[in-house]
Amino acid sequence: MRNQRQAMPTKRSKGVLARPGFSFFEVLAAVTLVGIVSVIVITRTSFGGDEAKKNACFATKGNIEVQAQRWYRDTGSWPASNLSDIGADSSYLPDGLPVCPYDGSSYTFDSSSQQVTGHNH
Repeated sequence: MRNQRQAMPTKRSKGVLARPGFSFFEVLAAVTLVGIVSVIVITRTSFGGDEAKKNACFATKGNIEVQAQRWYRDTGSWPASNLSDIGADSSYLPDGLPVCPYDGSSYTFDSSSQQVTGHNH
Protein backbone atom coordinates (compact mmCIF):
# COMPACT_ATOMS: atom_id res chain seq x y z
CA MET A 1 0.00 0.00 0.00
CA ARG A 2 1.12 3.45 -0.81
CA ASN A 3 1.64 6.07 1.83
CA GLN A 4 -1.15 8.60 1.27
CA ARG A 5 -1.46 11.92 2.97
CA GLN A 6 -4.71 12.79 4.66
CA ALA A 7 -4.16 16.56 4.35
CA MET A 8 -6.57 18.70 2.40
CA PRO A 9 -5.38 19.85 -0.97
CA THR A 10 -4.10 23.40 -1.12
CA LYS A 11 -4.30 25.79 -4.02
CA ARG A 12 -1.15 26.98 -5.60
CA SER A 13 -0.80 30.43 -7.05
CA LYS A 14 2.40 30.95 -9.02
CA GLY A 15 4.26 28.46 -6.89
CA VAL A 16 3.09 29.89 -3.52
CA LEU A 17 0.58 28.13 -1.31
CA ALA A 18 -2.63 30.11 -0.88
CA ARG A 19 -3.60 30.70 2.73
CA PRO A 20 -7.08 31.53 3.95
CA GLY A 21 -7.47 35.14 5.12
CA PHE A 22 -7.84 38.67 3.85
CA SER A 23 -5.68 40.37 1.31
CA PHE A 24 -3.92 43.64 2.01
CA PHE A 25 -6.40 45.56 -0.12
CA GLU A 26 -9.40 44.07 1.68
CA VAL A 27 -7.95 45.10 5.04
CA LEU A 28 -7.07 48.54 3.68
CA ALA A 29 -10.63 49.03 2.39
CA ALA A 30 -12.14 47.96 5.72
CA VAL A 31 -9.89 50.30 7.72
CA THR A 32 -10.70 53.18 5.35
CA LEU A 33 -14.45 52.61 5.74
CA VAL A 34 -14.18 52.44 9.53
CA GLY A 35 -12.18 55.68 9.49
CA ILE A 36 -14.75 57.49 7.37
CA VAL A 37 -17.64 56.33 9.55
CA SER A 38 -15.80 57.34 12.75
CA VAL A 39 -15.08 60.84 11.40
CA ILE A 40 -18.77 61.30 10.58
CA VAL A 41 -19.90 60.07 13.98
CA ILE A 42 -17.37 62.17 15.92
CA THR A 43 -18.26 65.38 14.10
CA ARG A 44 -21.98 64.79 14.56
CA THR A 45 -21.69 64.18 18.28
CA SER A 46 -19.22 66.99 19.01
CA PHE A 47 -21.35 69.68 17.37
CA GLY A 48 -24.63 68.40 18.83
CA GLY A 49 -23.68 69.54 22.34
CA ASP A 50 -23.76 73.23 21.49
CA GLU A 51 -27.12 72.91 19.81
CA ALA A 52 -28.53 71.09 22.84
CA LYS A 53 -27.26 73.84 25.17
CA LYS A 54 -28.86 76.50 22.98
CA ASN A 55 -32.17 74.64 23.09
CA ALA A 56 -31.87 74.28 26.88
CA CYS A 57 -31.35 78.04 27.16
CA PHE A 58 -34.47 78.63 25.06
CA ALA A 59 -36.49 76.29 27.30
CA THR A 60 -35.17 77.95 30.47
CA LYS A 61 -36.12 81.39 29.12
CA GLY A 62 -39.65 80.14 28.52
CA ASN A 63 -39.87 78.68 32.01
CA ILE A 64 -38.72 81.95 33.60
CA GLU A 65 -41.25 83.93 31.56
CA VAL A 66 -44.07 81.62 32.64
CA GLN A 67 -43.03 81.89 36.28
CA ALA A 68 -42.81 85.69 35.95
CA GLN A 69 -46.39 85.78 34.64
CA ARG A 70 -47.43 83.60 37.55
CA TRP A 71 -45.63 85.99 39.93
CA TYR A 72 -47.53 88.90 38.39
CA ARG A 73 -50.83 87.07 38.78
CA ASP A 74 -50.08 86.23 42.43
CA THR A 75 -48.54 89.56 43.58
CA GLY A 76 -49.86 92.17 41.13
CA SER A 77 -46.38 93.36 40.14
CA TRP A 78 -43.67 92.06 37.85
CA PRO A 79 -40.55 90.51 39.36
CA ALA A 80 -37.34 92.51 39.69
CA SER A 81 -35.21 92.82 36.58
CA ASN A 82 -32.49 90.63 38.10
CA LEU A 83 -35.17 88.09 39.17
CA SER A 84 -33.88 88.10 42.76
CA ASP A 85 -37.37 88.09 44.27
CA ILE A 86 -38.70 85.24 42.15
CA GLY A 87 -35.45 83.31 42.61
CA ALA A 88 -35.72 83.57 46.40
CA ASP A 89 -39.19 81.98 46.45
CA SER A 90 -38.89 78.23 45.97
CA SER A 91 -42.53 77.90 44.90
CA TYR A 92 -41.63 79.59 41.59
CA LEU A 93 -38.14 78.31 40.88
CA PRO A 94 -37.55 75.32 43.21
CA ASP A 95 -33.95 74.80 42.09
CA GLY A 96 -33.05 78.46 42.55
CA LEU A 97 -32.36 81.07 39.93
CA PRO A 98 -31.06 79.30 36.81
CA VAL A 99 -28.09 80.37 34.73
CA CYS A 100 -27.73 79.97 30.99
CA PRO A 101 -26.54 76.44 30.15
CA TYR A 102 -24.83 77.74 27.02
CA ASP A 103 -22.59 80.47 28.42
CA GLY A 104 -23.27 80.50 32.19
CA SER A 105 -24.60 84.07 32.29
CA SER A 106 -27.53 85.11 34.43
CA TYR A 107 -30.99 85.88 33.13
CA THR A 108 -32.66 89.31 33.37
CA PHE A 109 -36.32 90.18 32.96
CA ASP A 110 -37.82 93.19 31.19
CA SER A 111 -41.19 93.99 32.76
CA SER A 112 -42.27 96.24 29.87
CA SER A 113 -41.94 93.48 27.26
CA GLN A 114 -42.59 90.71 29.81
CA GLN A 115 -39.72 88.68 28.42
CA VAL A 116 -36.28 87.48 29.41
CA THR A 117 -33.77 89.81 27.77
CA GLY A 118 -30.72 88.73 25.83
CA HIS A 119 -29.76 85.10 25.29
CA ASN A 120 -30.28 85.09 21.54
CA HIS A 121 -27.88 82.25 20.84
